[in-house]
Amino acid sequence: MERDSFIQSFYLREEEKLYKKLYLQNPQIYEEPIRSWDEFLGRFMENNKDGKISLPQLPPTHIDNHFTEDEYFSQEILEETNVVVNARYCPAFLHGLEFIKLIYVFCGNCLFYYAGKWNNLCAGNICIVAPEVEQTVFSHLDEDIVINLLIRRSSFTEAFPELLEINDGGIIAEFFWKMLYHRQGGEVMVFHSKPYRLLEESVMELYEEAFLLPKRSRLVMKSMMMSIFGYILRINEEDAVFLKDSKKIEKYPLIEYQQYMKRHIDTVSLASLSKEFYVSEGYLSRYFRKETGYTFSHILLEMRMKKAAELLIKTECNMERIVSLIGYRDQSIFFRNFKETYGMTPAVYRKKKRQAEVMRIY
Repeated sequence: MERDSFIQSFYLREEEKLYKKLYLQNPQIYEEPIRSWDEFLGRFMENNKDGKISLPQLPPTHIDNHFTEDEYFSQEILEETNVVVNARYCPAFLHGLEFIKLIYVFCGNCLFYYAGKWNNLCAGNICIVAPEVEQTVFSHLDEDIVINLLIRRSSFTEAFPELLEINDGGIIAEFFWKMLYHRQGGEVMVFHSKPYRLLEESVMELYEEAFLLPKRSRLVMKSMMMSIFGYILRINEEDAVFLKDSKKIEKYPLIEYQQYMKRHIDTVSLASLSKEFYVSEGYLSRYFRKETGYTFSHILLEMRMKKAAELLIKTECNMERIVSLIGYRDQSIFFRNFKETYGMTPAVYRKKKRQAEVMRIY
């Protein structure tokens, strides 16, 4: 679909027309977000004492203070991504999400509310919201097109190592690390970037796959979503802003720890890591558990298994060489761990993955 045709397809829906009518009657009550439809009705009634407009007792679109993955991702087809167009003129209601949200302003403008402040976003701007962060979006012009791209947290976690091949340093990658492991929440990043052609085209294609084709493909949508995150990692970091703290962002130790582990995967241990960063082993053990929910040993095992899987697919290394490269001295332990992780032996894994790659090409 051409860009102009894509834009023209976003005509005001019936629910948006009703929202617009309410907004034009009382624009002043939209200055602060709401927490429920009842709160909105109360505000509206206070400023509509003549009762000229009848109010619906239920919101025209779904309004709630928290949305779960089950509400937005089909379990029947194991859906991992979704697309939701922001309803224009809908009262801004504060809510949290169980999943990751990427807000893309395709046309016009919108207001993003977070941590007690409104932030203006214009065409080409991107906002990534980590799970369980209370926020909301508001747009009040017919030409505004704001598209929400949603992805399960687990799906992003699975694809994250491949994304880091594009850029494993800098504040954007650092934000992605925090989004995965930082349990306290409260992480939002805004990109005040100009429209990026490749990213915009990917958003259009993802929307078309989700809404315009007879049957959406789970794999195609996930692939498109990962492409979008890949393009984001290429954005000039001067355009990226952490909303939570306008001051200089301090280094997040977990990133440095894990990058060191990846570089020294064949020799790293809790002792060598503590020596490298001048902290005690006990501190490191507690830190990994607190930030990730897993032990150092578990994270190292997962890292080594992913590296082994990568070597099996991308190289011709024999098993002895792979075992050595990822830091194992006992092949039997490696084979046991690999089978527990992937449900098959390394040889079978290599064969199946390569057969799948051949089928994909042809």
